[in-house]
Amino acid sequence: MRRLRYLLSRFFFIAMGLSVTKWRKEVEALWALPETERLKKVENQLKVNRPLNACGDEVTSLTQLYESPPLSKKALREQRDSKGRSTRHWSFNRHTAGTTGEPTHITVNRIELGRMLGIRDYCFRHYGVKLGEREARLWGRPESGLTSRLKSAVMNRRIFHPVGSHAREEIVSMMEWQPDYIYGYSSLLLEAAKTLADTNFDFLPPKCVVCTAETILPAQKSYISRAFKAPVAEEYGSTEFDVIAFECADGHRHLVNPWLILDEHEGLVSDVSRATQHIIRYQLGDSFSIDKVSCRKIGSIDFIEQLHGRTSDRFFYITEREKIHATVFSKIIDGYTKKSNEAFIFSLVQSKYSELDVFISGVRESDVSDLEVYIEREINRIEGVRVDINVSLFSELKANKKRNYFTQNIIV
Repeated sequence: MRRLRYLLSRFFFIAMGLSVTKWRKEVEALWALPETERLKKVENQLKVNRPLNACGDEVTSLTQLYESPPLSKKALREQRDSKGRSTRHWSFNRHTAGTTGEPTHITVNRIELGRMLGIRDYCFRHYGVKLGEREARLWGRPESGLTSRLKSAVMNRRIFHPVGSHAREEIVSMMEWQPDYIYGYSSLLLEAAKTLADTNFDFLPPKCVVCTAETILPAQKSYISRAFKAPVAEEYGSTEFDVIAFECADGHRHLVNPWLILDEHEGLVSDVSRATQHIIRYQLGDSFSIDKVSCRKIGSIDFIEQLHGRTSDRFFYITEREKIHATVFSKIIDGYTKKSNEAFIFSLVQSKYSELDVFISGVRESDVSDLEVYIEREINRIEGVRVDINVSLFSELKANKKRNYFTQNIIV
């Protein structure tokens, strides 16, 4: 039955025109080439796509790419809102508030999404996992809605939420489901590991555990590995590019997308393969340092040595013992932007129990009280808790300044 369910997921990919296997093999072939040969193919891709940089100039060579000015999130939004790039293929939309609290909308076509999934499949196979096998996902809160349920069904995944009064039941249910791998926020995986360590029952270990979205310490990864009796891999990615770097079994976060060009000094990322949007020297918002290693277990010999700007301190405290994951607030604010048809930058700060300060820019002052009421109502509906929300206006920060959307000032 497990094998049949995996084959069904792969069939869904094919039916949707997502050539996952084709792109995984292409990734393998590109990383097997000498670096000079791979870069020639990357440059050829630029000549075919002819993307525009932040100044509106065509980029057809790596030299032009490196000389292009930075592209801000705001400029990318304006590019998308103006006209973007037309495509004859189906398009898929991605949206996130990200770690910076600056809403980002991304459009990819079937080829681009298939390429992203092919890279993900390439990374997972390093740990004996195939994309489409049973995935337990630890997310900010259970996903709802028909689209989310259909996506989970296609991907052969179930969403679990190991925080709150039912945390133990969630973890027991997850391990009884016997996932092939576990994927989720680093903070939630750590919470799940603590719960699992305190829960005395036998379970079949997953093939691997993948931490994403938040920085995690080596000691925390070791703790998670012991609790789940499985290797732990750290993934570095984003909504805009999906997987950028992936940790090998020896602990190196190798660059794994052969079509991405990274500039560590300014934290810029270019995607030469993207046809639906022009993403040249894009200010992702993270800062990182890149070094080389002789390890060739996966991807490039270039690996991300240090990654700054992300944090695993993502919990909002109702009381000293009761907490919820802060991502629920970004989802609520995302819902408000859709309802009000207003996009704005936001920052969340907790300094007292059950109280949240929300700083926003780019909206009318008259919207402040409306947003306060909306967040308080929605958090009560979703989590069943009462939270005091204080919304204030602030001046927009510089586009190149990294800013986590949630800051926790309570020392527990």
